[in-house]
Amino acid sequence: MSDLTGAAGPRDQVTGSTGRVLPRMLTILAAFVVGGAAAGVLWERLWDAPTGVAFEGRWYLEPAGPDFSFEAIALYVLIAFPLGLVLAVLAGLWRGHETATVVTVLVAAGIAAVAMYAVGSALGPPDPQALAAGQPDYTPLPGDLGLTAPDEGRVQWHSTAFVALPAGAMAGLVGSYLLGNRGFARRSRG
Repeated sequence: MSDLTGAAGPRDQVTGSTGRVLPRMLTILAAFVVGGAAAGVLWERLWDAPTGVAFEGRWYLEPAGPDFSFEAIALYVLIAFPLGLVLAVLAGLWRGHETATVVTVLVAAGIAAVAMYAVGSALGPPDPQALAAGQPDYTPLPGDLGLTAPDEGRVQWHSTAFVALPAGAMAGLVGSYLLGNRGFARRSRG
């Protein structure tokens, strides 16, 4: 008899719930990817390429030192963590389906971290080791934008800095879920 009265069965509830969750997940994913790409542009614009010299077909950072090779990594983290924090707080304000939101934010933050690196490094100068191979000795060349020291044999994207954006996102999501709208609600005085 319930079929004739129009009462929603379990199948209708699942379909309606999925219909609302999928657009939310896609919106969160799109926001993170666009934010990551924009952050990659900002990362490349704010970064000052260290200079080095070609010597015997190899590129050497000049002056050498960890402060010159660490600048790109520090700048990446300084941009990525707050970006993840803000985007996750915005996603956390969208109440309901919290489990799907957490999983989506975590996956989207990982993709955004890779997008940030890919856009920033694509806009930056090319690999100086490859350029140094055909240059005369003591030719000045700019360094490339990467997340590791410019040492021989280092892969530019093997870095723990990639966790900055997902860590910021999880911190923002946890904060928005724990604080909720308690801090914004007006308490009655009477």
